[in-house]
Amino acid sequence: MVLPLSPVDSHRGQWPIAAVLALLMLGELIIMGDLGTGGALVWLLTVPICIVAVTSFKSRAFTIPVAVVAIFLVSLVMGFFHVSVPTILSPLTIAETGACLVITAVVVREEPRRSATWSVGALVAVSFFAAITRGNWLFGSNYNEMIGSLVLGFAAVGTGLYFRARDAESGRLIAAAVTDAQKEERIALARELHDVVAHHVTGMLVQAQAALEVSGNDPQAAHRLLPGMVRSGTEALGAMRRLVGTLRQGETEAATTDLAADVIAAVERTRELGFETRLRIDLPDEVAPELGRSVLRLVQESLTNVHKHAVRPTMIDVDISRTSAGALRVVVADDGQVHELNQGGYGLVGMRERVDLLGGLFSAGPRETGWQVLAELPLEGKK
Repeated sequence: MVLPLSPVDSHRGQWPIAAVLALLMLGELIIMGDLGTGGALVWLLTVPICIVAVTSFKSRAFTIPVAVVAIFLVSLVMGFFHVSVPTILSPLTIAETGACLVITAVVVREEPRRSATWSVGALVAVSFFAAITRGNWLFGSNYNEMIGSLVLGFAAVGTGLYFRARDAESGRLIAAAVTDAQKEERIALARELHDVVAHHVTGMLVQAQAALEVSGNDPQAAHRLLPGMVRSGTEALGAMRRLVGTLRQGETEAATTDLAADVIAAVERTRELGFETRLRIDLPDEVAPELGRSVLRLVQESLTNVHKHAVRPTMIDVDISRTSAGALRVVVADDGQVHELNQGGYGLVGMRERVDLLGGLFSAGPRETGWQVLAELPLEGKK
């Protein structure tokens, strides 16, 4: 499992809005002066409206019911106790108006169209009720406030629709970027596997030519070459099962046939950049070339993510070992503060795609201290 790659986080705006609503409520408290019983009830009932406005960025399950009920109760209290509260372009109090504008914009942005329509309609209906209950709207004294309220409502709906369209476009761009990252990783793996298959096929061709040359004079010599050809063919077919896509454009970082040496070189480059790194390697005697290249790619990409995203890491651990289930486990972990890869590139997507194609398991995410990438690749390859 890999952490999802998400658009710009819409939750970041909740704290400035919480501060603004708190200031509006404080201002109302100061303006109202001696609250009395009715004023205190009005002010206290406004609190849940502001709270659900702030929490609507994360959860909207109870936002509309709480807001509607609270405005309804405030209207009844104001009518019963004849409480006078300052308003601007709305029959609602200033804090209520601000909270409702926030709720409207968030609901229109985040909720399905039908749900958003019913939600906005409920807020409009309770606002009309408030206008009738809190003043002499039937006699025309609150027409200006109702017109102002409609203008503000349209502005909030327009704001929500703007961010909804922007989110949709951002989602399309991210989906396209993820697809491109997956395609690039498949093409990279296909090129590496192509090289491996070409190596085996070349060996088979050389042995076949040698057998053809000596078959007339020494049939037994030709016969002795056949097991090597069968072995090369079997290995080539095993690699061919994992051959996907077409040749990639460009070249990846060079890899040799010595996986341990390549991993050590990658770790040394990390140490040269000033990152303290521990390395533990426990490899089987033989590692298939395509598997070795994938392990190296995972280590390189994971270390690159640490370089770019980890905040003040003091130690990086790289552990490559065999498991009892016949797999090669790769773990790259750091102890820095949790970094947000969803704000960066799509390296994790490519790593997961590569591991999936090889029939392995992949996970990446925060741990108790820092970040960890873990992959398990079957030594025998994907069946």
